[in-house]
Amino acid sequence: MYINGIDVKDPGNAGYKKMVSRYSGRGRTRFWEIDFLRGLCVTLMIFDHFMYCLWDVVPFINETLGTSLFAESEALAEWYWTWNVRAVVWQIVVTTFFTLCGISCTLTRGNFRRSIPLALVAAGITAITSVIENFGLSGATVLFGVIHMLASGIFLYALLDNAAIALGECCGDGKISKIVKEGLRCLPGVIGIALLVFCYTVCVDIGPVEGHFELFSKIPARDTLAENIGLSIFVPVDGFDFYSYSGDYFPILPWAAFILIGGILGRLIYHTRLRDTFAPYDGAWNSGVCFFGRHAAVVYVSHMVVIPLLFLIAASITLLFG
Repeated sequence: MYINGIDVKDPGNAGYKKMVSRYSGRGRTRFWEIDFLRGLCVTLMIFDHFMYCLWDVVPFINETLGTSLFAESEALAEWYWTWNVRAVVWQIVVTTFFTLCGISCTLTRGNFRRSIPLALVAAGITAITSVIENFGLSGATVLFGVIHMLASGIFLYALLDNAAIALGECCGDGKISKIVKEGLRCLPGVIGIALLVFCYTVCVDIGPVEGHFELFSKIPARDTLAENIGLSIFVPVDGFDFYSYSGDYFPILPWAAFILIGGILGRLIYHTRLRDTFAPYDGAWNSGVCFFGRHAAVVYVSHMVVIPLLFLIAASITLLFG
């Protein structure tokens, strides 16, 4: 198969190596469509957080400093966050983002290594937001948010994928054994589908709410706060509002299941001849969004600090020169 005059079926071809280097800049293949979709998701998440800050963080800053920065925008931000379209788009974006994470897990064997820094960052987020809440911003603490869930989901994928590899090593060599080994690599995705079915049949119901769908837990609340918080990490709990204790919340079920399911898509697309389907459409037109996609974790974590900090600096400037 030739793309831009390069035989992509010949990894030894110099032109192929040049093309691979262009994808990643590090001699390792990156697929622009994954970076693009991930970058688009992160961009929309940043906008979502920006509007949340206008609604919740800026009023706190104004009250603390005695300023009126963007006071007229609070009603607009509140309308946005209660808008039905925003709820639908949010569900699509988050599902896409986690599925892309699962696809990316099939493109590296370092998933254990990927999960560790994410877990450390998640712990740091919990520690820092707890300090911020102690300074008076109610609901700032993040006990189990998107980074916590990503670390858990990638770690779970790594466990299952390594188990699949270990099982494959028991199959010996030969053509049939090779097929069995490849099939076993879909184990995380198969378990992801099973977990999703379990979640939507045993743990939660899906119901329409003002033009969009929401999850309603069927898991009853426990007797103690510690039990409810611990259980809520895995699945929503009926009668227990985890958002009262965590400003961000992404339980392992159903969201980690989408990471695992992404593993099947990754195996079926990026480990077959379909992998280069979108390569001819790459170009400078997508470079900005793809940059965000390549550095999604850093951009996502950074914007959580940068946006509130910029608002604080802007309010301080209006206080000094207003």
